[in-house]
Amino acid sequence: MATQGPEITTGDPFCGNCGSAVIPGAAACENCGAAIQHEHGPVEELISSYIPYCRACGVPVPDDVALHCTKCGVTPLCLEHFYPSTRSCSLCPPEVTAEAREKLSSKMTRSASGPWAQPATTFPCGQCGARLRRGVGYCPNCGAEYAGANADSSYVGFFPRLGAAIIDAAVPILITTLINVMFVSFPGIFVLLFVSYHAGFTHKLGQTPGKMAMGIQIVGSDHEKPTLRQIILREVIGKLIVFLAMFIGFIWVIWDPQRRGWHDYIGNTYVVRKDQQ
Repeated sequence: MATQGPEITTGDPFCGNCGSAVIPGAAACENCGAAIQHEHGPVEELISSYIPYCRACGVPVPDDVALHCTKCGVTPLCLEHFYPSTRSCSLCPPEVTAEAREKLSSKMTRSASGPWAQPATTFPCGQCGARLRRGVGYCPNCGAEYAGANADSSYVGFFPRLGAAIIDAAVPILITTLINVMFVSFPGIFVLLFVSYHAGFTHKLGQTPGKMAMGIQIVGSDHEKPTLRQIILREVIGKLIVFLAMFIGFIWVIWDPQRRGWHDYIGNTYVVRKDQQ
């Protein structure tokens, strides 16, 4: 049978005179009458010397200056993190003032079922599918621009642009035919006239006759008339790439969120309604 070491005690007090067990807290031994001297154990000494710490910042807080939060019940607290006016602490959530409640209620729609906050209308990002609020400037997930993502967006869709393109193509075709019939066949005359026609009108007016007829025009990223550099990139390089890609770059307008074709991206331009530029 294992025996206890000399350093291990049961915790029961014994008389120092006769060795008899005494009742805890008794002043004298019942067997011999000797006075009992009580000594503090290590746990009692630890408790008596322990100084609590503020629950908000961790600084020592003696019992005589410790404060108690009547709102959340946290204790102890130092003076710096206890508010005497409300008898609360810095750990409590801020109280909503009457003015803040009034502002909140003004933003809520009252109905038969009660006042509920109006849900924000969202739409999917055309690049990554993330849900976005109406009117945002860009997608925070992929960075796609959405300057005109509202329902009243000024960006022009595929069919108005197609109508303008047909009108603008007819003019160079007609002039090319007249030159070939009345004068001499000149290879490449149509391409030269086509590029000159679009670049000239766009640089001068911001819109070709076809776009004038459809009430649309070309603008830069700042919604101002595009620069000569943007026009060259869009009308020469951009449309050459669109032509070589079998006009897929123009059909791209159908699903692009800002109704931009490849040539619009290359020239950093947008096609918008004339009255909403």
